[in-house]
Amino acid sequence: MTIALCACSSYIHAHQSDMTALPEASALPQTVISPNSLTPASASKKEIPTVIPGISTKTTLPSTTPDVRIELVRFTTQDNIELAGTLFREGELAVILAHMGMPGTDQHSWQPFARLLAERGYTALTFDFRGRGDSGGKLEQSLLPYDMQAAIQLLTDRGYRQIACIGASMGGTTCMRAALEHDLAGLGVIAGVLDLGNPNQISISEIQELKLPKLLVYGAHEMPMVMMDMESLIELAPEPKLVQVYPTAEHGTAIFDTQYGDQLIELLIRFLQAIRDGTA
Repeated sequence: MTIALCACSSYIHAHQSDMTALPEASALPQTVISPNSLTPASASKKEIPTVIPGISTKTTLPSTTPDVRIELVRFTTQDNIELAGTLFREGELAVILAHMGMPGTDQHSWQPFARLLAERGYTALTFDFRGRGDSGGKLEQSLLPYDMQAAIQLLTDRGYRQIACIGASMGGTTCMRAALEHDLAGLGVIAGVLDLGNPNQISISEIQELKLPKLLVYGAHEMPMVMMDMESLIELAPEPKLVQVYPTAEHGTAIFDTQYGDQLIELLIRFLQAIRDGTA
């Protein structure tokens, strides 16, 4: 059974640039999500930032939690593009967080959430796609599966055997492609599309092959192409799947900056908890 949620309440979400304002792990609920037992996430009133100051590849990202190990990493794709990433290392379940393609976006859009995941006992990898942030090359959306393959290989080489992928916009498309080519533990798509050019495209028949646990999120007033593709994905993808539609026109991780940002953070964490606990 597919469960669709619509966030209709109003909550105050304060945007900050200092990651030290992240909430304690105990501030978020421990409810487990599964396709057969799901309740809407209650909104946290904690103020959670969604942007952090830029970092260079020669600096160490400061941690507000002593137990969180943070490492700047570089890895190379099969077509010899060097990528820059940040590894937040704490748990056996590793989560790749793939950024969207709007101008100026890179791995920093996911890093506050990555730190929060580490504080909750997960490992999280953020990285800059080619042509963005500190990565080399130029942005070619059709070639992003090569970047994702390199990210998965990095985690595999580090010994991680359970890997989930959550992506926004072009990152969501690339996560879908990865889910078809790798044995991923879970898939999260926030406002993704189905075709960014071969090989970064997903056919109708391939949607039906996405049998892993899925979280599918988008705004009710999104761009027409995004809405059309997300509706196709929701309709055709097999169970288990969880659908969340927010009444906003904001795209991808920009939802974190809306009044629904806290709800989205809770939902993502509960989805990953279900994967880690084997109840997804």
